[in-house]
Amino acid sequence: MKAVINRFVSGLAPGAAVVLLVASGAVSGCSSEQNREAIAVREFHQRLAQGRVDLIYANSSELLKGQLSEPQFRHSLADTRGLGRLEASERAHYDRATVEGGSDLVLAFYNSRYAKASCLESFSWQVEKDGLKLASYSCARNMQVSCPGGVAGSKCETSPAPAPVLGLASLP
Repeated sequence: MKAVINRFVSGLAPGAAVVLLVASGAVSGCSSEQNREAIAVREFHQRLAQGRVDLIYANSSELLKGQLSEPQFRHSLADTRGLGRLEASERAHYDRATVEGGSDLVLAFYNSRYAKASCLESFSWQVEKDGLKLASYSCARNMQVSCPGGVAGSKCETSPAPAPVLGLASLP
């Protein structure tokens, strides 16, 4: 399980391919679970905007807490917080990985635009009986991901995010 998470936490280079492999081939495309994941991401973003990293950490999985202390986690989110207000976020890929001998993981990539830059956000959520718990998070600044087909095992390509379109008001 740790190898799966480390793959998503590590920085992604332009043009890097990410292939989602699912242990034992079990995949669940349950829309109610996808809705729970989308709600969890929305709650993550709201708490981040409110500066409530303490709540994000408190409600995270033991897996995340075993890897990072709360101060380390807070430090890891500092760059994302520095991007300013979230303006848009769109899920580019969703998958569920069955982990032998452990809790399943829900993996999702989001192309997000903040006030100061774009960010490829990678979330992994540990599936627990009381809901989804954050297992890892990363933000690859000025990157985006494209996952044709958006299904388990599909190949996802990362690339630099396009520069924001500047309006006439921003011209000198």
